Amino acid sequence: RYHRQLLEFLRTEEKQIWDWIASQKVRAEYAEAVRHELLKSAYRLDPDACPGLYQSAKTAAERLRHDVSVTLYQAQNAQTLNASLAWLPGEVHVVLHGPVQETLSEPELVALFGHEVAHHCLFSIDEGDYLIVEQVLAAMLGDRSASPAHQQTWKRFKLYTALFCDRTTLNVTGDLATCVSTLVKMETGLKNVSADAYLKQAEEVQRNGAKGSEGTTHPEMFIRAHALQLWSLDRTRVDEALESMIEGPLTFGTLDLLRQKRTSQSTRALIEHFLAPPWIQTATILAHAKQFFEDFDKAQCAAGNLEELRSTIAAGDDQLRDYFSYVLLDFATSDADLEEAPFAAALLLARQLELEDRFVTIVGKEVQMSKRHFESIRKNAATIVAEAEKHETDD
Repeated sequence: RYHRQLLEFLRTEEKQIWDWIASQKVRAEYAEAVRHELLKSAYRLDPDACPGLYQSAKTAAERLRHDVSVTLYQAQNAQTLNASLAWLPGEVHVVLHGPVQETLSEPELVALFGHEVAHHCLFSIDEGDYLIVEQVLAAMLGDRSASPAHQQTWKRFKLYTALFCDRTTLNVTGDLATCVSTLVKMETGLKNVSADAYLKQAEEVQRNGAKGSEGTTHPEMFIRAHALQLWSLDRTRVDEALESMIEGPLTFGTLDLLRQKRTSQSTRALIEHFLAPPWIQTATILAHAKQFFEDFDKAQCAAGNLEELRSTIAAGDDQLRDYFSYVLLDFATSDADLEEAPFAAALLLARQLELEDRFVTIVGKEVQMSKRHFESIRKNAATIVAEAEKHETDD
């Protein structure tokens, strides 16, 4: 789900850079650079000298119905176990790091190559759309104007890609134990492991409330193992569980581009709900709303169902709740001619959104108003808003 949503976001919101990177010239240059780097940095394994490795890779590609040539390499000076794909169109190039062949059994080698071929499958979908996603993110991240949201998006794209390849590996082997033992061996270097024992260990970690991955290119081993188990049990609910496991709670300081967009949509929903009553739609306040959204239109304001907005706020951290409280305060103080009514309306809405305590604390820090006066507004908020509505109707 994350891949699909990110693809749609970048293709529409970053169309100029998307179209540039999707051009054949740029992709041809990229492919040539990858091929040259491979020849410089790794030893190309001969199929006649390594028939077992090539047969395992061929088996993985055939089970994925991915009809491409496979070339294997051994990385120079590699001490730890790893495998990586160097993507080229129509060709699978896999680089092995460390003594992989001596550590994994034949079924585990098939699982390992299944993971790497899955990378190639992902980047081949719809003429390389997901390769373009990765390249667009890399270009945006390399720009001097890149924000923390770009870094978070790059990280999560990588983490979700690893999980996509893991679940594809499970489809290739049909054996959860083989996939998990491959994962554990590659991460630890051990030659003998118990997949069942590690699945129990991973489940124990999840029960203890681990939220969000701290990985940069791959999730932690316990997350990957648990995600594989979930995929084997019920594929329809995996994506929802993964969001909690990979992204964790909605944290204001670590928003990626997708969560940033959803927070922006929630902000708009908050403002449109708050400005639904005609009495509050003064020229001053509407002009302030346009500072948030240039295309803001009072005709779109409506006091709709707050459940989705309430859920978004409840799922966030204290910084996110403070942010929405400040937005409310911003509009409550935008037009002094309305006197106490916007404050009262903000208090009522904060109460509905379960933000009242945060809002009251922020008002106490930011607004010069006596405690007695504020408590009077708070106590009589509904009456004050009703009077403002009545006054509007009378006019």
